[in-house]
Amino acid sequence: MSLFELVTDTVSVDCVINDQIYFVVDKKNMKTLFANKGEKIKLLRKHVGKNVVVFPYCATKEEFINEVISDKVKVKDTEDTLKLFINRQDTKKVKRDHHAIKNFLERIYNVDKVLFRW
Repeated sequence: MSLFELVTDTVSVDCVINDQIYFVVDKKNMKTLFANKGEKIKLLRKHVGKNVVVFPYCATKEEFINEVISDKVKVKDTEDTLKLFINRQDTKKVKRDHHAIKNFLERIYNVDKVLFRW
């Protein structure tokens, strides 16, 4: 996270490392982060040797889901489980990023269990 902040001049809320590196950044910093055709992200990608994905930080988990996946996702929130019903158009994207999305929902928004339904 410190390399991300050093290269991009942007503070990261959280980070997950899988086959790609995922960051959550405050929404108002997204525009500056991708300025100049994403030069800062390209430089970071070059330094870490992995693809870098940036998600916006949102006040609620529902906003986060709408921003990261789609506003077409149906959300069922029970006491201990958050179920996300994914439509066909978003399936490929979510399958690629679902581990990171699940980790962010659990760590940032204090969700106990996240289930994806295709």
